[in-house]
Amino acid sequence: MEAYFNLQQLAKYLRITESAVEHLLKNSKIPAVETPSNVYIFKKSDIDAWVKGRRGKIQELLEKDETL
Repeated sequence: MEAYFNLQQLAKYLRITESAVEHLLKNSKIPAVETPSNVYIFKKSDIDAWVKGRRGKIQELLEKDETL
């Protein structure tokens, strides 16, 4: 069975704030699935691939955007 995170769990997993996750989501910079109830969930395997593709430079991605 595939593992999923909610926003709070993902923030803890990535060691960033919930507002940082929301910012990445708002700007379509992170893979997410919208449920029928308009809640976003994050597939662990997609997140792991996303992190690996950025070689762990998530903080740098956040710092480049001055709106955070």
